[in-house]
Amino acid sequence: MKRFTLFLVVALALAIGAIVFLWPSPQALRVCTVTGDVHNNVSLADIPSRDYAKVPGGGKGIPLVKLIEASKPLSSEYSILLMGTDGLVAQLKGDELGGCYFVKKDGGWNTVATQHPVNANIKDLHRIVIVDETNSPDLGAGIISQTENLLRITAGNMHRQQLSRYMYLEGETALERGYSISLFKEKLVLPVASLTDEEVSAVLVMSKDGEYERFVGPGYIELNNNEINYLHPRNKTSIRNIAGAIINPPPLSVMDAYTDSLYYINNGEKVMVVVIDGLGWHQYEYARSKALIPNLIALGPAAMANTVYTPVTNAGLAAIVSGQPPAVNGIRDRSVREPKGLTIFDVLEADGKTHVLVEGSTGILKLNTNTVFSADLYNDGSTDDDVFGNAMAEAAKSPDFILVHFHGFDDAGHAYGPLAPRTMGVLETIDAYIGLLLKEWTGKVIVLADHGMHYQDAEGDHGLFQAEDMFVPYIIN
Repeated sequence: MKRFTLFLVVALALAIGAIVFLWPSPQALRVCTVTGDVHNNVSLADIPSRDYAKVPGGGKGIPLVKLIEASKPLSSEYSILLMGTDGLVAQLKGDELGGCYFVKKDGGWNTVATQHPVNANIKDLHRIVIVDETNSPDLGAGIISQTENLLRITAGNMHRQQLSRYMYLEGETALERGYSISLFKEKLVLPVASLTDEEVSAVLVMSKDGEYERFVGPGYIELNNNEINYLHPRNKTSIRNIAGAIINPPPLSVMDAYTDSLYYINNGEKVMVVVIDGLGWHQYEYARSKALIPNLIALGPAAMANTVYTPVTNAGLAAIVSGQPPAVNGIRDRSVREPKGLTIFDVLEADGKTHVLVEGSTGILKLNTNTVFSADLYNDGSTDDDVFGNAMAEAAKSPDFILVHFHGFDDAGHAYGPLAPRTMGVLETIDAYIGLLLKEWTGKVIVLADHGMHYQDAEGDHGLFQAEDMFVPYIIN
């Protein structure tokens, strides 16, 4: 009896083992993700069963509307790319989502589009891409040159570009006694050289985290998940999450005011730096062509300089006084006021030099210097006349370094537009103030701006990676 029982146990175990071994294993479901210009990357496999709906013709599937809700597009105007593993892509309009479902089939995902033409039914989807259609400069990265805005690229519309396959060298390894290999990773990239007719001698790249790096020769724009990165194979360098890139950038930046000022001071000269808030290169050129700024013209020829990202006063002024980009000085936007590391005021203080900052009615940054604030004493809606008066008084004391910050031009540009007559009228007044300061000051003078300005409807704004905001004049007498 015991032998019979043992025999049954063994036989049952073998039978179960055979069933497990021979039973067909479930096919793995291939990954399909909603990505592009969205807040959330969503895998179709993660959509809960309660969000499935009956598909006309039978079965259940995920309505496209549910995927849009889960992924949260960055804008209200968008299109959808349904991308199959065979290379076929169907584009749907963002306001025509009804009757479109995604169903599991043969280990993958198929489209069932009941209200679109039959060729919208893509088999074996591998990606669903949301593409912004607003062309908003607030989204993605900007590619610019000194003369124009070349391209505004987002994670979504990267998929509609003519991308190239690039074998990116990851590294090389070798055995002590054996052979060596090179490891590459195939990347889909957009060559920067394809975006301009200019020969690309250099590219200046800035990231949204404040990185700032200049490269010799062209590189590539790469999409990695929802990030737009910059690759420079010659340096084996990758800049992640870029705000933009300048093709053939100007040789100067606003950070040169720091090094130029210290150079002249260390050579026995006194230096006055005048910051005209919000004066972009295109505004300067317009004013020059209209003969509105005779004192700035008499000061000397202006050179184009680039500012830093984000092109707002806090970040631009921090770059001017520290000589460092935002990733180093810590000032990327308006939310931070205290720079990291030393500014020109700290360096001058350590050297026993005198220094002063003449500001408007409020401080932009917390700086280690004597700051003279300029309230609107005459209640005329501007502090520029007050800044001028305080600057004249401080210049008469002949400090080693004085920084004068006029705010009125930026204020007028916001209110009336970058090139409006009233805005240019404010610049004419500042130019007259500078002419009077030059009569008082016998040392070096550097005039520049913290950022430029673009039209936002009839008014002005700044803070974007585009030519109007990123280029400013730089003048040394």
